[in-house]
Amino acid sequence: MDDADMNALDLSLLDELREFMDADVHILISEFEEDTRERLVQVAQAIEDRDAETLRQTAHSLKGGAATLGAVGLSQQFRGLELRGRDASFSGIEQDFGNTQRSFEEAMVSLNKWLGQV
Repeated sequence: MDDADMNALDLSLLDELREFMDADVHILISEFEEDTRERLVQVAQAIEDRDAETLRQTAHSLKGGAATLGAVGLSQQFRGLELRGRDASFSGIEQDFGNTQRSFEEAMVSLNKWLGQV
């Protein structure tokens, strides 16, 4: 794993998860990916509809899921969207959402590389 991947994940947290869950950590990461993809669709719809409460709630949930897997940068991206929802601040949010989607894809690459090493 290169330095960029190492910085994207809290490896100590992932190692703890692996010790606790053993092979089930693969399932957890797979479920996280599937759930996040579905919820990103909800976020996109909330942005389109200017539905601040749905944006806040969905981003909050996603933030927690990312943090649970040690995807610190991704969790911070979701926190930004959560705050946008809380403040009903939609100006320029499309760029933030695009950055969050890229962070998600990068986090999944990193998580799958980590899985390949365990």
